[in-house]
Amino acid sequence: MRRDLIDAILAQPGCNNPREMWSELSEAGRRVTPARFDHVKQQRRDKLKRFNRKTVWVLVAGVLAAGSAQAVDLAGAPSTVIASRGGATVTISDIDAFAQKIPEDKRPGYFNSPKRIESTIDNILLAKQLSSEARSAGLDKQPLVQLQIEAATNEALSAARMQQYERDLKVPDMTALAQEEFIAHKEKYVQKGEFVVEHILITTASRSDDEARKLAETIAQKAKADPAQFESLVEQYSDDQSKVTNHGKVEDAGNSKLYDAAFVDAVKKLDKPNEISPVVKSAFGYHVIKLIVRTPDVVPSFAEVKDRILAELKRNYIEKSVRGHTDDLRNMPMDTNADLLNSLRSRFLIKQ
Repeated sequence: MRRDLIDAILAQPGCNNPREMWSELSEAGRRVTPARFDHVKQQRRDKLKRFNRKTVWVLVAGVLAAGSAQAVDLAGAPSTVIASRGGATVTISDIDAFAQKIPEDKRPGYFNSPKRIESTIDNILLAKQLSSEARSAGLDKQPLVQLQIEAATNEALSAARMQQYERDLKVPDMTALAQEEFIAHKEKYVQKGEFVVEHILITTASRSDDEARKLAETIAQKAKADPAQFESLVEQYSDDQSKVTNHGKVEDAGNSKLYDAAFVDAVKKLDKPNEISPVVKSAFGYHVIKLIVRTPDVVPSFAEVKDRILAELKRNYIEKSVRGHTDDLRNMPMDTNADLLNSLRSRFLIKQ
């Protein structure tokens, strides 16, 4: 582990001041017997062992968070080594390289977990330990392994090239295009109004369809006569089991992604608070609905959605450009060996 990381661990409650401990060891080396020197070193080891792994990895997470904000040039310098095991080391640069596999906007969340950081470092160390054993055994000299290494290199370089291509793209000013998009598709940017309702559900689980419809119609008449009693009607009649906690209240009731289409259509026809719907049949049974809140749709100005539209247009431009570049590469003339190509169909068949 890094010296500054050990210092941070020792500085936790219950430890001696880390600077004093280092000073004590240094002085012991000059004026104390070898036995005393060993004793002081053992005390230090014992103190380190008393701290659980969670504390260590929380501190490592802090080091990584601090290191991610700046570029690291010396990959093997001692100041960049986060952890070591069995001759293998993990540096800040190793973590930076690993992070390239994660989308940039996902990296903060990924590395904000000590458990994930611990697992990542453990896996990198294990891979390095195993690769060291492989080299010692001469596996890196085997032709098939060399081809696998080349394939992995090609994959890494391919990803790096695509990232470079995207970074180097010159995205034109799309303000005028964004204005055209807004004018042509204003409905896409409308902030939908909110619907909050209360409802009574009558199912056909214990009654016929005709009985359920007639009961719902009777309840609707009672509700229209006195909307204030709707909640008591919910408790008395509704077959919706969730009424125990929500008392029939439905938030975001105009959302067709959440609720039955027939239910949503009926909700959107209600205009004023306390208005009672006609009986509505959905896939779940018959509903009587009371409007509680309805807020109008809001059409934002171009200025309010400009950044959103520009971001979408930029993303589409980059994706189209990248796709065009890769299509150009794919469309280059390809020479094939027909016999070898056809042999691939049976090359890996398991022989009985």
